[in-house]
Amino acid sequence: MITSSFSTLLVDGYISHSFSPSKAERYFFDLLKTNSSGLTQLCQAICLSGGVSFVVRDVATRDPPLPLEDSCGRSYWLLDHSVMQPGTVVPQHLWSPQHGNDFRQYVTNAELQMPVFFIQEDGYFGLSLDDAARGRCHNLRDARTVAHLGGKTTTFIRINWPGYHNFKRQVQIRDETPAHNPITLAKFAYHIGRSVESFIRSAVPDQNREPFAERWKFGPYGVNTAMIRIIGAIHVSAGSWMPILQLNNIWLV
Repeated sequence: MITSSFSTLLVDGYISHSFSPSKAERYFFDLLKTNSSGLTQLCQAICLSGGVSFVVRDVATRDPPLPLEDSCGRSYWLLDHSVMQPGTVVPQHLWSPQHGNDFRQYVTNAELQMPVFFIQEDGYFGLSLDDAARGRCHNLRDARTVAHLGGKTTTFIRINWPGYHNFKRQVQIRDETPAHNPITLAKFAYHIGRSVESFIRSAVPDQNREPFAERWKFGPYGVNTAMIRIIGAIHVSAGSWMPILQLNNIWLV
């Protein structure tokens, strides 16, 4: 079933759960170079047995991931999906360039890539942090296809975990062959996994953290690596991606 309504996009989607509804809306505007009226026309919600996929058409000007097809053979590109697995989605502050000129160059006037979601062959969303960081990504759908990450040689993986200072790690997004081909989806998942592990090892608590952030601390009585799933990532600027993270079957309220 397809509906033109996108009212649940900013309520039920992974991106709004990660970065807040207002920041998610701003991100969608920057991604699709549109406004509220345009997003209403572009976005459709496809109701599936496993949840709701929020999709868009008319993105031929960019280099999208492999499109989805409905029963009539029409192509769509995945914008977001309703939260599928049980567990709290990790809330993060959406990173963006701080200076106006940089924001215009790397966000407003840049061609941002569509979100990347790591979906298993059986339709299950995400993979464990341990599997990603160990390179066990063979069960990902389209694991060996090219990840459309913006065409650069490197990019930054940025993490803004509650209660800790912002983290970034630069990774190669072209391989080491003579042709320097773009990396695969599986390799991108591996880079994100290694980046999240690196962040946790070096995480520096923010002394000005908000009270709610206490529940997100790492340690023996807090969050550990075994609890974390990597759902996907969004292109927040021409040179930066942020992962979408979720706790596996654990609710922090």
